Amino acid sequence: MKDPRHLAETPREQDLTELEQALICGAEAFYRFAAALLGTPGRTHNLSGADCVILQLLKTAGRPRQISDLLRFANRDDPANVQYSLRKLMKAGFVEKQPGGAPRETAYRVTPAGEAVTAALVAERRALLAEPLDRVGMSPERMRDAAELLGLLAGLYDRGTRVMTLREGEAAASLTELDATSSRNATRPGV
Repeated sequence: MKDPRHLAETPREQDLTELEQALICGAEAFYRFAAALLGTPGRTHNLSGADCVILQLLKTAGRPRQISDLLRFANRDDPANVQYSLRKLMKAGFVEKQPGGAPRETAYRVTPAGEAVTAALVAERRALLAEPLDRVGMSPERMRDAAELLGLLAGLYDRGTRVMTLREGEAAASLTELDATSSRNATRPGV
């Protein structure tokens, strides 16, 4: 990265900026890889990496899951996009709704076709990622350390998001209160 003075004034901020750039590139590469893992069936149905992640979350769960479960497991807050992924996966024949239950309690499960595509992508992932990681010296300990670091960073970014959202809510409430006070004062003579 060039000289991101708008993001980094200190060496620590520079390190953070470089880490964030690596996160951005890593996330994009991960989602491209996840989409490619779906192979021809994925391309035929225009499935994305995010769709693949939803399929894998359902497969990993081992039982039908609701959208709220998928949101929590993937640390997402966009139910409409998860619903869209599920519709695409259903259209592709990889996922189906669990029969029964109220509409708000709809659960989804992997179909036999979804099981087959998952088995194929696990084999591809093993060959293209797991085995090469061994060859470049990425030990199990380093993998666990990396996972721990990413989990820590996710928590810090989530905390930052909550703080900013709270501040925005407080600022909006203050503005609403200020507007109400101004309106009351404007209607009172002599104020």
